[in-house]
This record gives sequence, structure tokens and C-alpha cells, in this order.
Amino acid sequence: MKIASRKKLLFTNFRAKVLLSLLLILILSACISSLEKAKINLTEARLKEETWQTEQAISLYRAAREEASREIKKNPSAQAYMVRGMAEVRLGLWSEASRSFALAATLGEEKAGDWAGEVSLYGLAVSLEQQGLEEPAGRLLMVLSEKGKFSPVVQAALGRLVDRRLASLEKLFERERETILSKTIDLVGKRIDSDPACGYYHYLLSQLLGHRKMYLESFQEAAVARELGLSWPQVRRDNDNQIIFCYQELKQSLSGEELASFLQTYRLWIKKWNWKDEETPDWKRR
Repeated sequence: MKIASRKKLLFTNFRAKVLLSLLLILILSACISSLEKAKINLTEARLKEETWQTEQAISLYRAAREEASREIKKNPSAQAYMVRGMAEVRLGLWSEASRSFALAATLGEEKAGDWAGEVSLYGLAVSLEQQGLEEPAGRLLMVLSEKGKFSPVVQAALGRLVDRRLASLEKLFERERETILSKTIDLVGKRIDSDPACGYYHYLLSQLLGHRKMYLESFQEAAVARELGLSWPQVRRDNDNQIIFCYQELKQSLSGEELASFLQTYRLWIKKWNWKDEETPDWKRR
């Protein structure tokens, strides 16, 4: 066989293999159900959150919701409703999430019924607050913070409750301030005891300790929060700003061996976090 003919044959065979591979990929892609696509999007969205890619995370949560909805139209299963509900929670679509979880419960997913109730209560609390009904909104947030089981709702409710209480401190006398701070610290502490790996709870405790002027303890909790992870960029930046604030306060209030020990510890941490210097977090250099 001539060399030219052999090359032509080899090229033809290669092209046929490439086309076959592409065809197989398309067939396999088509075989992936909408539910599987929704799960993949949901997982990728969480990973994007962890790396501060907020816009991409939101886009993936929306895609997960759409894929789950497609699956529901073809095969309305408890799992599909659960996945859609989780995406809706991350998008802050509380009433929609409550409906999705309620439908999952009717199809046999037991825990979805409790989730639906808590999501509905949180949505109601937000609505009451927006309409100026502060007291009943606060009671609902307190119930969810103390007794809630669904972690995303508990975190949202507790964060909102802490923000409300910190905002009220300026109008209060010192004794009232201390009472509110003490009770709120105890509340957050109980949540940490039940879920010590949740960075957001440590972040909230750091904020409260800072208002109590317990700057070393506040720094320690903020460092733990950063190590455990904080999903949303604005929270992580606020946590870093708290770390810097504590550093500034402790640098002025400590002296001698205590100051030297703290500065040594602080510099080890900022080196680990790849900060430019004591007051320049990594995200400020991006």
C-alpha cells in the first residue's frame, strides 16, 4: 500500500474514532437525568460559594432549581422536590422552598415536613419585620434560633436576631446592654455546642464578644470562623475586619510579654492566611 493511501486510511480511522467518541459523550449526557444535573449544579454551587465566586454560585443554584423543576414535571419525586427546595433556600426564596419541602413531605420524605414548617416561619418573620411588626418577628426568630433543626434556617434566624440585638445596644444603659449581650452570647454558645463545625456561629460569637470588649476572645473566635469557612464574601470580609479591629485594640491595650505573645500568634495566622501585612487581608489585594 502506498504511503499516501496509508496516511489517508489512518486519518479516516482517527476521524471516525473522534466522531464516535463525541457521539458517545452526547448519548451519555442525554442519559443524565434532570435530577442528576440538579444535584451536580447544587454541589458545584456550594463549591463556588466556598471560593467566593458568588455570582457563579447564584447562577448554579438557579440552574439546579430549573433542572429539579424539569424533573418534577416528568417524575414528581420527593428527592426532586428536596433538591429544588435546597436551591430555593440558598437563593432566599423562602415561600417557594416551604412549598417544595411540603410537597416532598407528602411524597414520603419525613424530615421535609419539619423543614417546610421552619422555612415558612422564617419567611413570616422576615415579612412581619418588613411590615413594622418587630415584636412578633423577634419572637419567631427566637424560637427558630433556640429550637430550629434545619441548619440554613437556624443560621439565618440567629444571624438576624443577633443583628437586631446589636443594633439596639446604642439606645440602652450599660446594665441593659450587658444583659442582652450575655443572653445572646449564651444563645450562640448553645448553637456552637450543638454544631461546633459551623463557622458562621463562631463569627456571630466573635461579633458579640467584640461588643463586650473581650478582644482577645473575639479574635480567637474570628480566627476559628475563618478556618472553618464562611460561605458568603460579605460575611468573611466582615469577619476579617473584626480580626483587624481586635488586633488594633489589643496592640494598644496589651503590653510586655502579653503583647509579644499575641503579636507572635497574630503574625503566624496572617502568614497562614497569606495576608500582605497585619491589616491587609488577601482579598484586598485582588
